[in-house]
Amino acid sequence: MAAHPASTTALPYGAPGEDDLEALQAAVGVLAAKWSVVILTRLSTGSSRFNELLRQIDGVSRRMLSATLRQLERDGLVERHVYARVPARVGYELSPAGMDLMAALAPLAGWGAEHRAEVFEAREQYDRLQEWRSSREGIQARSRAGAPPASIH
Repeated sequence: MAAHPASTTALPYGAPGEDDLEALQAAVGVLAAKWSVVILTRLSTGSSRFNELLRQIDGVSRRMLSATLRQLERDGLVERHVYARVPARVGYELSPAGMDLMAALAPLAGWGAEHRAEVFEAREQYDRLQEWRSSREGIQARSRAGAPPASIH
């Protein structure tokens, strides 16, 4: 990965002020739950029932889906509709705020797609460096203790 020179240009919208920073922190906080983005994405195609979402989202438990839907409803991003039937039918859909959030996430998804390989490479490089540092520290600790260096068999 090539090193990038330090940027001297400001962000196109300027540095965020305190109010902007608080708003950004609140928005990121909404998305911090592991399943939030997946659920919002599934609901962006239209309303779904609980069991439909459960089948569509690989790896989510009933408990986590329920808790995340409740939190998204509390945040005003998802609307829950109960239909009077026997048995009762419950549907979920994005609220207008949820639709706005999904539109705001589209550029972030584009960034993720554009930089996926670069992020993967940076992580690989970091992990290799950490592994090298760890093995080096082990050798130094053995040498300080007077132990002979480990031989390679």
